[in-house]
Amino acid sequence: SFPNNAIWHDLKQYANDKWQLIIGFTELPEELIFKNKAVLFKYALVFIQEMDKKKIDLAPHIGAGDEVQRVYGTLGVAVNDIAGWLKKKYQIKCQSNHPLGGLVNTSPLAGKAGLGWVGCNGLLITPEFGPRHRIAPVFIEQKFFEFTDNLEHQWLEEFCQTCHKCYQKCPASAIYEEKLNKKNHIPVIGHTRTCIDRDKCYPQFSRTLGCSICMKVCPFSQGKDVYMKLKKLTEKKKRIKIGKS
Repeated sequence: SFPNNAIWHDLKQYANDKWQLIIGFTELPEELIFKNKAVLFKYALVFIQEMDKKKIDLAPHIGAGDEVQRVYGTLGVAVNDIAGWLKKKYQIKCQSNHPLGGLVNTSPLAGKAGLGWVGCNGLLITPEFGPRHRIAPVFIEQKFFEFTDNLEHQWLEEFCQTCHKCYQKCPASAIYEEKLNKKNHIPVIGHTRTCIDRDKCYPQFSRTLGCSICMKVCPFSQGKDVYMKLKKLTEKKKRIKIGKS
């Protein structure tokens, strides 16, 4: 049945209690599927797992890289486990997707699901962890749940345009000062944007097993309280600006 609130509640509790995951649900736009890749189902459960702040603060030391690789691994195991749990307990047809070398562009997908907003560094900024996380989806066949799509984090776009700490601190100068718009149009979030020069980013990423400097310097990485403080500050500045115009 739709919407199946009982299964949704059970799923959220299972994902949180066993794996400490945040979850969203949305429809997968074809534009977010990588070239020459295939996805079995059109609906996406989107899962996010935190990376430890103290370890990410070591970036670009290898200790931060170890944490990046650790969460790639644990989240990959988690979405495989959740897919098996859904199949066994509720007979839901699904396809899990490991966060490393995935099938789809997960940051805008998670943004569409209302879990955050893509920042200047191309990473999803969430209220809970900022950009200190990894994302992985489980694709399901049918629309069992209400979509979590929303635009409540869109204000982050304006904040990032005035911050640019990730742009300034990137050792590879891989982050674009201005995002490059693509011609596609994604429901809810609009155009996807290219935020980094991969040819510059990937060598640095590989040398350190995950670099993470752009996560480390992002103000939203500091903790859960920062999100609301910066939101209120941004809204206040916007009101003052409107009042002067």
